[in-house]
Order: sequence, then C-alpha cells, then structure tokens
Amino acid sequence: MVSDGDNLVSVIVPTYLEEKCIEGCLRSVKNQDFSSDRIEIIVVDSNSPDKTRDIAKKYAHKVINIKERGVGKARNTGVKHARGEILLFLDADTLLHPEFVRELTKTFRTNDLVCVSGSLRALSDDGLKEAIYGYFHFKILNKIMKITSLFNFPLFVTNCCSCRRWAFEKIGGFDESLAIGEDLKFSLKIRKCGKCSVNKRSLAFASLRRTEKMGIIGGLLIFFRNYVRIVFLKKKPWIDEFPHVE
Repeated sequence: MVSDGDNLVSVIVPTYLEEKCIEGCLRSVKNQDFSSDRIEIIVVDSNSPDKTRDIAKKYAHKVINIKERGVGKARNTGVKHARGEILLFLDADTLLHPEFVRELTKTFRTNDLVCVSGSLRALSDDGLKEAIYGYFHFKILNKIMKITSLFNFPLFVTNCCSCRRWAFEKIGGFDESLAIGEDLKFSLKIRKCGKCSVNKRSLAFASLRRTEKMGIIGGLLIFFRNYVRIVFLKKKPWIDEFPHVE
C-alpha cells in the first residue's frame, strides 16, 4: 500500500510498443533504495498491440490504456490518475540508478524548486562509435540543461524529469498537439512557477536506440530543426508524429 499524496512520488511512463524495454525501466523503479510505499508507478499505454501492458501489470500500480497516440497526452492522462505531489516522468527505455529517487526527493526539500531533471548517461554497448557519441551527447545535454536552468531558461528533456504537482496543474501540463519538443515547451512554461534545477546525483541511463536506428546525423537534424522551431520561432514542429523505434 502506497503512502498519502504528500509523501508520494508518482512515476509516470508513457508507452507504445515497448515490450522490449518496459520491464527494465520498471524494474529499475521497483529496485530503488527508497521506501516502496512512497513510490507509485503508473504506465499509460497507447493501445499497443504487443505485450507492453501485460508486462507493465507485473510492476505498475496502475496500467491505463488509451486509444490516442502522443507522449503529451499519455503523461497528462497519467497525472490525472496519480496521487503524488511529486511527479516523475520517465521514458520507457530509461533505467534509474538505485539512488535516483532518494536523491531527487532531497532536492525537492528546497521549497522554491518546482522542476528537477536527473543527470543522463548513455545506455548502449553496441559499438565504439555509439559509445563515444553517447558519452559526448549526454555530457553536452547535461551541460545545456544545467546552464539554461541557472539562467531561468531551462531546456529539459523528459527522459527523467520531475516536477511539483501544483506547478504542473498551474501550467496545464504538456502540450498534446506536439509530437516532439513538448518537453522543452513544458520546462519553459513551468519556470514561471519557480526555480528549475538538475540534480547530478540522480543518475539515469538513457537508450541510444533512436540514434542507432536513424543514424547520428539524421537523429540530430530531427531534434535540432524542430527544437529551433518550437523554442525560438514559437512554431509547430515539422513532423506530426515522432518516429517510433522498437
């Protein structure tokens, strides 16, 4: 039985065709060095035809199936079913270090903090090129998140991003019309509610499967072009649906 909302971290994971990854993600949440009754796991699946929901039911407190696609829609739906005052959003292919949640909750003891990102590392052993790219990619990404948060212009990704529930509700959650960059828009909106920060002690390991599938250059171009449009030009992204990679 989980704790009351004030002492609860609600972990929300959107999924679609994630039967290969979801078990590892949820196991890493279950294996946290943190009181199990203070973690609530919610998986929101977009009607996957594979075994994603069956696997998730072994670990999650709630598994919700929706017909619509889109991570923004899935995350917002998860929050509606969540009870915690701290919301932690994970990608299905993200693994948490055992002390991730413990370190995260320490950060939230600072009352003026409303949004906290973990620190990302690469999860890939498929080759030297990918290993080198992953090291520098996440090293640079962590620096960007850290520096932009210091200037109150946080550019956070939602591989492992958390926030206070009241701030999430105040800004209306994620923009469900965006297939990409909804995380950046979210972090830029929530900064108006208080400070945002990166906790370097909350380590998470993110998959490079999209990079390995689309290629390093192709993947970077997709992100760069669309993030420029969303963050700086205030326009919709070029793509209507984010490329799915199993």
